[in-house]
Amino acid sequence: MRATGSTSFSPQYRGSKETGSLVRVPLERLRPHPSNTNRMDEEQLSKLAENIARESEYPPLVVRPHPEETGAYQVLDGHQRWEALRRLSHKEAWCYLWPCDDQTALVLLATLNRLEGTDEPLRRAELLRDLAAFMPVDELAALLPEDAAAIHQNLELLESDLEMLLAAFEQEPTSQDSLRAITFVVTPEDEAVIEDAVAAVAGQLDGKNRRGRALAEVARVYLAGHGGSQK
Repeated sequence: MRATGSTSFSPQYRGSKETGSLVRVPLERLRPHPSNTNRMDEEQLSKLAENIARESEYPPLVVRPHPEETGAYQVLDGHQRWEALRRLSHKEAWCYLWPCDDQTALVLLATLNRLEGTDEPLRRAELLRDLAAFMPVDELAALLPEDAAAIHQNLELLESDLEMLLAAFEQEPTSQDSLRAITFVVTPEDEAVIEDAVAAVAGQLDGKNRRGRALAEVARVYLAGHGGSQK
């Protein structure tokens, strides 16, 4: 398939007009799904555009008829390709038409879009929360790249009272109740060990900020076992 710069919109279908149709859609009629979490940095996006320009071919975008806007299509997979085509001044894109309801659209966003780019953690957590409203976490884990523990970990990002956290950070540094943000640079191997330890302890805690409290608990246990001081 080759993308062209034609400006007229006379839908060209390959196959039936049901699920699975391959159709050319004007870029101006494509709309990103509001729950899309996938992002590419500028370097990746430039390389994608260069590759499309060189090959004149690309995997079709996956779209559904827009649920609210007649004549428009909502992108479920291929947001980065859409942007690359816009940068290349293409007028249309090959799209794989996948009519579906909102629940299925969210599942597709959570699976197909993990194949490229990088997720924004908070938006990913919001997407998983929306999915969790439709089905239990264990069922989600059977469909998504994350296992059940990872899904719960993502959902924890949304459990914090953001206004409370911001207020705590704005307190005087000497305040006993003020929160502190700390940063570590670790190797991938050490990151895995840290994440496993924090997840194991966090699973036994209740309330807010379980991961932060779990990290502190791991440190306390180490100090207690090695005769260190604890404040």
